Amino acid sequence: MQFSEKTTLALVFWSSLLTCVVLMEGCQTAPVAPAIEIPTEPEPVPADPPAVDELLDRAELALRNDQLTHPETGSALALFNEVLALDEANAVAKRGLERIVERYLELAERAAQRRQFARSRSMLTRARLVDPEHPAIEPTASQVQLLANARRDRLKLDKSLLSARSETLLQPLADLGEKARAEDCRTTITARTDAEGRWLYQQLNHAKGERRIRAQLQIGSPPQVEVLCF
Repeated sequence: MQFSEKTTLALVFWSSLLTCVVLMEGCQTAPVAPAIEIPTEPEPVPADPPAVDELLDRAELALRNDQLTHPETGSALALFNEVLALDEANAVAKRGLERIVERYLELAERAAQRRQFARSRSMLTRARLVDPEHPAIEPTASQVQLLANARRDRLKLDKSLLSARSETLLQPLADLGEKARAEDCRTTITARTDAEGRWLYQQLNHAKGERRIRAQLQIGSPPQVEVLCF
């Protein structure tokens, strides 16, 4: 078939145009590469708080070990307070705080009996930090002050002379017994046996005076007699 020059040019034009359209459509329909996902670290899951029973067990152990308010994060005080933060009505934790105060007061009294008054007052201060309204604090503080102001007379006894019930002990014991008869005085007898303690009390009672001697016997050594007057 013969085409004119114009017809040939028209065919070339439309053929080129069609080719361009096909190429454009191919570009438009080409698949898009998927986006690359960058893995992320999972967010940490918060740990469950310790169970109340576990905290109470740890607090009880701290109390038995006299870890009353120290160390700060593992003491009986911290653990009982942690329980109360979870369960403000927990009766065991509330009683635990009272027991901490009571233990400090016991330590304060022991220290005062040994005339360690600085330590005794320190124990009272710690008790007040736990519960300043505890009703036993002020009576204990008054007792500590009485002991600090008390007059003490102590007679240390030679063991061999005491075993022999030597007469050289009789007059010193009688003199001390006279002081022990005074009002607001109390006597502590430290003896190795009960029989030895009874003998010492009898010698104290030979002192002049009518007032009964109030004496407490404790078994121990070295033997001695102490009179404490307030």
